[in-house]
Amino acid sequence: MAGGTISTDNLTLGGAQLFFHTTIAHADLLTATSFADDANSLGNIITSGITPEVTYIEHTTSRKGKSVKDKVAAGMSTIRINFTFDEINSTNLGRFFMGAVSAGKVNVFSSTLDEGSAMLLVDTDIGRDMVYRIPKCTVRPDGELSLTPDTWHSAPLVIEVLEYQAGDTANATNNATWLAFPFGRVDVSNL
Repeated sequence: MAGGTISTDNLTLGGAQLFFHTTIAHADLLTATSFADDANSLGNIITSGITPEVTYIEHTTSRKGKSVKDKVAAGMSTIRINFTFDEINSTNLGRFFMGAVSAGKVNVFSSTLDEGSAMLLVDTDIGRDMVYRIPKCTVRPDGELSLTPDTWHSAPLVIEVLEYQAGDTANATNNATWLAFPFGRVDVSNL
């Protein structure tokens, strides 16, 4: 609620586009238009969501048979972008089966998880736009490949945001930017 008033201008309807490149802190990531191209697109995204997860460590003090909580600290923080795609092409199947793609065939479990950079782009006609630039992440399968008759086949993947660290890229400009924001930045300047 900006300025203490309720406004329907803050409502957003729409979906997301996701882009991924196997280069950590890709140079084009700093500009949405360069990174958000067909070569980096993860295809038609039918569902998506961002889940920040924090595991808390609690401390208690015990006196006279009674325990009371006296301290809480964040032990582990993660951010996941869960999404489902319905473009069953060789590139997406390669990500789903964690396999290398060669001559139209996916060699299942022949590859490790790809690390790279990603962008979540919410660009809608109704509501506010948002861009989440992620300098380091991995894409991995997150459930079953749905082969249900009479519906479009689809598969879930997840982008797990990883902490960007010194030395993850040789590009000095990108390195300085992402060291300051190791889990990425959400651009809401169009809000």
